[in-house]
Amino acid sequence: MASSLLAGVSGLRAHQGLLDVVGNNLANINTPGYKSARATFTDLISETLAAGNGSTAGSGGVNPSQIGLGVRIGAIDQDLRQGSFQNTGRTLDLGIEGEGFFVVSNGKQDLYTRVGTFDLDAENNLVSTSTGFRVQSVDGRDIVIDVDASLPAQATQEIKLTGNLDAGADAPAQAILSSLQPFHQGFRPVVTGASGEPFALADGMTLLVKVNGGAAQTVVFNASDFADIANATAAEVASVINTQISGLQASAVGGAVELTTVGSGDEASIDIDDGVGSPAGVLGLSTALVFGSEAPANASTQLNDLPENSSPYVPGDKIHFTGTDADGTPVSATFVYGSGPGQNGTTLGDLMAFVQGLYPASTLTLLPDGTLQVEANAVGEAPLQLALNDDPANLGFTAFSSLPFAVTTEGSAGATLETSIDVVDAQGGTHTVRFVLHKTGANEWEATADLPDGDGTVIDGKITGIVFKEDGSFSHVAGVGVNDQNIELTFDGFTASQTIELNLGTSGAFDGLTQFGGSSTAGATDQDGFQAGSLSSLSVNSDGAVVGIYTNGRVQELAQIQVATFKNPAGLEKVGDSLYAVSSNSGAPLPGKAQSGRAGKIVSGVLENSNVDIALEFTRLITAQRGFQVNSRTITTTDQLLQELANLIR
Repeated sequence: MASSLLAGVSGLRAHQGLLDVVGNNLANINTPGYKSARATFTDLISETLAAGNGSTAGSGGVNPSQIGLGVRIGAIDQDLRQGSFQNTGRTLDLGIEGEGFFVVSNGKQDLYTRVGTFDLDAENNLVSTSTGFRVQSVDGRDIVIDVDASLPAQATQEIKLTGNLDAGADAPAQAILSSLQPFHQGFRPVVTGASGEPFALADGMTLLVKVNGGAAQTVVFNASDFADIANATAAEVASVINTQISGLQASAVGGAVELTTVGSGDEASIDIDDGVGSPAGVLGLSTALVFGSEAPANASTQLNDLPENSSPYVPGDKIHFTGTDADGTPVSATFVYGSGPGQNGTTLGDLMAFVQGLYPASTLTLLPDGTLQVEANAVGEAPLQLALNDDPANLGFTAFSSLPFAVTTEGSAGATLETSIDVVDAQGGTHTVRFVLHKTGANEWEATADLPDGDGTVIDGKITGIVFKEDGSFSHVAGVGVNDQNIELTFDGFTASQTIELNLGTSGAFDGLTQFGGSSTAGATDQDGFQAGSLSSLSVNSDGAVVGIYTNGRVQELAQIQVATFKNPAGLEKVGDSLYAVSSNSGAPLPGKAQSGRAGKIVSGVLENSNVDIALEFTRLITAQRGFQVNSRTITTTDQLLQELANLIR
């Protein structure tokens, strides 16, 4: 009987403990960060009435006979599952999504909590609002946020340039004026007869001659034109021909008659046919069509040898020049043909030397193909012009209209792009720096910096040789001072200069300046200087960094909140105020920061709710009640049996 009474009492005690656990869970249903507990029962030792026996050859085995002596609470475990988050809107209300605990200190020991109800106290310590314990940083120190401290100014040390520079933008070029047709040296067609004077001509013989493809001209050999026509000399024959044919020059050379055209070039020709009496055969003149020839002119080419020259110049003939030099200076001058006093020469080289003297801002060049070129000495737009004309009174004439000059390369100073950015000096003052990006080659640019008048002096403001790769990515700076990407400025009011580096991007990458076809969008987009500022607000990042936001727009990390993890967090010991202490079964804390190792991330502006499940707790409440009732019935029944035993002696 006593065993059943004691078993019933143990049942009452155990279910009373279960009721206490459930009641505590329900009491903390609105406690931030609370983790519900669970009670589990185990039976007490049993009284053995008969030991069990194994089977034998003649009988089977017998199980032991035991009577249990009751029940007890075997364990009270914590349910460490994540609770839901409740938005509070307070920056310093923090929750942990995942594993880990905030670390707070009472000055004697570190304690651990899931409840991030933090704020700053009068001494700027970050503390728990419920206990006043100080929040610990990742290096194990109290977190102190000096809300009155100002952020000192930082002088600009780097300017970042990003964006695209048009690969098709104009590169610098010198204007070039060229003759649209090359100058050539013309060679005249020549027909040379036999050197067999005297020649047996007869009165009335005729010779037909076509010059330069024109109509046939007739030469008549009359006896009256010779001393003895049957014994005519080469000189007499040449004289007769010259008096009767135009466009042709006949002469006596070594006892032979030689015919050549006045004009030269590949369009000049001589075509001889006999008319009456075959004088061509007598004179030994070929009746085959003979053409002149041409070759590119050179400085020694005579002006009279130009194919465009249809009448040879004579000393004193004039060629007029009009035009404009590259610098805009008007040109008007006269070249006098001849090699005597007051005359300027007879060759193309003489003509070029004369023109060069009229164009000091340009350079004249005769190209190998005979093109006469006038190139401006400086890059940029240039109003180059040149025209040649014969004086109407000349005996000689050249068709300069067939050798016109025109601009074949437009001058360009190179495409430019302007951008500006405000930089900060050592005292926090701001200054506007303007940059001009200038294209200097196919894949090359330069940058020039300047300051507004009265704002300072540019000591070194040019970065030359900004080179791009063929794929459009930035390559390197190859200008004066290889890889020198710095500018140096001295602002008014300062004696020391300030050096600023231009960050143009990573070589071979597309994170800075690029050069692709299309519009230019490059500009100075960022700089690392800032003015002095005071703390205006705080925020907490997901990794636990406490960040200060200042009135100058800067953001600076002020502290790093520690998040500790444990090998067995369920082994932590509750010490009240939603705090836990290390126990021998929790293992030593593993200090770190959020989102590192097993630690979860920190969420700002929320508190973690209790993870108590009301439905489950109500079910446990009913279970505890019924368990208490049935154990009470055991005691009542045992009491009645004892009462019956007591009545046996009446």
